[in-house]
Amino acid sequence: MRNRLRADLDRAKGDEWFSVYGATKPKLVQGIYGEIKGIQPGISDHSEQHINNVLDNACELISDNHKSHGLSGVELYCLGMFILFHDVGNLFGREGHQNKISEVYDWARGADASVRHERTLVLSAASAHTGTAADGSRDTLNDLNPHDHLNGRRVRLQELAAILRFADELAEGPQRTSDFMQAHHLYPAKSQVFHEYASVTNVFIDRGNGRICLTYEIEAAPRQDESDVARDQRLRDLLSFTYNRIVKLDQERRYACYYSKILAPFKSTSVKMNFCFRSHPLPITLNPIQLEDKVVPGDPAKTIESLDPAYQIDRLLSEMKPLAERVGVL
Repeated sequence: MRNRLRADLDRAKGDEWFSVYGATKPKLVQGIYGEIKGIQPGISDHSEQHINNVLDNACELISDNHKSHGLSGVELYCLGMFILFHDVGNLFGREGHQNKISEVYDWARGADASVRHERTLVLSAASAHTGTAADGSRDTLNDLNPHDHLNGRRVRLQELAAILRFADELAEGPQRTSDFMQAHHLYPAKSQVFHEYASVTNVFIDRGNGRICLTYEIEAAPRQDESDVARDQRLRDLLSFTYNRIVKLDQERRYACYYSKILAPFKSTSVKMNFCFRSHPLPITLNPIQLEDKVVPGDPAKTIESLDPAYQIDRLLSEMKPLAERVGVL
């Protein structure tokens, strides 16, 4: 961002823009991000770690060498600010959090005339990263102006919001939950499956090969004081939730690519599942699944189990016990 701002403007002006971003982030880190967990302890992590994850994802999405993204310095600045503010509304409650950002923005950046248009851009992009559109559909990016501006510089608002939305969608993994909290049942029951999902998910953004790679590492053993029946139900819920999330993520991939030419190289989502039992790998043979843009007219809608019957949940659960016995862990 700093280098592109310097190249597009001049060194002094570029550093001035970058210093605004540099001053805003620590203010939000100290005053906002850490407070979200205290107010909403059940939701997955929305701390500085999550923001950094989304920033890293955005970098990986727009370029595999950090040079060929095609965004201007001002657009990179806007994208950075969109990411910094997109989740701060959680401070006022999870429901509709994407529309509760204005008070935090004014606190962090002020309300002077000089920042009002930036404020409008930030609120518009953040409001489109989830929720519903003006027409009641979920096509939130359609509400945004494709060609906006900031301080006399072009801003492709719709495209930047698409990058934000997809980078946020990909921000999953063990860093968003706590094994200790899960093991001791300290998360609300309704949030448990979200934390289970985070704990098994690994994401790789492979722009060079035009794909998003999802790898799931699933521990099949019962937890302490958990019966086999309870374990089976937990795994059934986790696998069902995971399958739905995979399909949703692939929809988000195609949706983001529709609104962003920069994301056009991402043509597929690759899925791999690995199972273990008390750290012993289980030899369950599952071929990786590829979800691609190709659609054959008349084909049924994609589900993970329809793409490969080997992923049928009851079938997987029935395989686990004899395999665990075979590797000598039961």
